[in-house]
Formats: sequence, structure tokens, C-alpha cells
Amino acid sequence: MCTWLCCAILLAATGAGAPVPLTANEHPWGQFLPNSWCIVQTVAVSNCEGRVVQSSQTVRTTLRSLEADGITLHESETLEVGGKFDEKQPRIIKQDFFQEPIQENVRISQEIPARLMIEKEKKVVPCAIRVYEQRTAGGILTTTIWYTPHVYPYVFRVEKILRALSAGEGTGGPIIRSSVTLVQETAALKGLRGSRRNRTYTLQTVEKVGNTTKITDARCSWDVPGGLLESTTREFDAQNREIRRSVSRMTNYFAYDPSQRFRPWAQPVPVEAMQ
Repeated sequence: MCTWLCCAILLAATGAGAPVPLTANEHPWGQFLPNSWCIVQTVAVSNCEGRVVQSSQTVRTTLRSLEADGITLHESETLEVGGKFDEKQPRIIKQDFFQEPIQENVRISQEIPARLMIEKEKKVVPCAIRVYEQRTAGGILTTTIWYTPHVYPYVFRVEKILRALSAGEGTGGPIIRSSVTLVQETAALKGLRGSRRNRTYTLQTVEKVGNTTKITDARCSWDVPGGLLESTTREFDAQNREIRRSVSRMTNYFAYDPSQRFRPWAQPVPVEAMQ
């Protein structure tokens, strides 16, 4: 009941267009302290004209810092293809608390709140809506986020549309790339006791680029840095033939937790243990 009361308050508060911010507590990294880290390994198999190629990617992400407006992550990546290893240049990633990159020349606005149906739960979550618009070298990118600070995973739907620059100053160019990420299930809607014992949720992302479609199903937990436990991505061509499949799995993490001081794991954490 408390959850739905909070959602009703959110809807009333945003009725006049007042922005409802997310904080560090609503970011998958924000509830941990700097130097927390996770390792995610991805194995991909591609089928190109009958030739099967397998590759492996290992990404270690470390929380560098928490600021008033977002977080800073350090990401190192190693690729393995055909027995050859390639270490990529480490990257510094800055995100706001909506999990969007912090960049210049981005216009941010709020839209009228809406009720979002979580299909597998058959429940409605009142959400505020935040829109990012940025002109890039590839076109105009519009990101629309449905969110609430009262029910994890807090960000419930993300739509991204990249359009080519039109001849004029408008944004009516053809779509180059589009994607939709939607929460399929969340233990937060199963009741207060269940949400405290089991803070898991599932996501599905459908991305379309030209004649190619990628579908990603992910299982996540609010109790681990970064949130991801495992995911499977399938890529299809114009004839709906699967041309690539990749499986990602969190293999280890080290979490500094302000409430418990720290939770170290010397061995890889079984995904099943997070159920």
C-alpha cells in the first residue's frame, strides 16, 4: 500500500510539470561507495555466410566517485578472438542519476506524467517523463525516460531514437536507429516483504538499426554494483534469421556498501545465489 501511495503522491506532484529528480540512491551504482567494482564476461557467436566466429569480452567496471550531479566509472576491456587477446584503452564514463551520459549541448525537459503498465506484473506504475535531446555528428538523438523515485529499478522505460539531420532546422529526418528498454518484472511490485528479501528485476531491450534487429533479455539485481546478473542478446537479419548471439554474465564483484561497510567476494558469485 505504501508503494502505491507514494506513486499517487508522485503523480499529483508532477501534475503541474514540476520535475521529480532521481538521486544517487536510484542509480545501480549510487548506493555503493567508490572502489566497488564488477566483472562482466560476454561470449558471442556470429554466423556470417556459414562461417561461425566466437569471441569473448571481459569488462571490469569500477566506481571512481559520486558527485552531486552523477557518478564517474572507470571501465577496462579485454577482447579475445581466435586465441588472440586485445586490451582496449581504459575509458572514463560519467553518468547522471538517470543512467544517461553527462554531455554538453543536451536539452533536457519534463513532459506530462503518465501511467505505465508492467505487462508481466499486470500492474500500473505512475511515472514522470524526462526527455533528452542532443544534436550529434550522426543526427539528432532523442531519449525519453519513464521513471519514479519510489519503485525500483526506478527507470522503467527508455526510448532512444536517432534521426538523420533534415535539410532544414527541424528534426524530421529518417530514423537511423531506435531502441526501447522496458522493465518486464520487478520484485518491488510483489509486496513489501518480497521486495526486501529479493530485489531482482528483468529488462528487455529491442533495438533496430536498418534491417537488423537486436533483442536483449537481462536479469538484474539491485544488490550488486551495476545491477546486471546475466543477459542474452540475439541479433536477426531482414529475413528474421539469427546471425549473432551473445551471453553476458557477471562473474565477480566487490561491493562497498554504506549500510554494511563492505561485502567482499573472493570467488565468482553464482548468479543463482542472487535469486
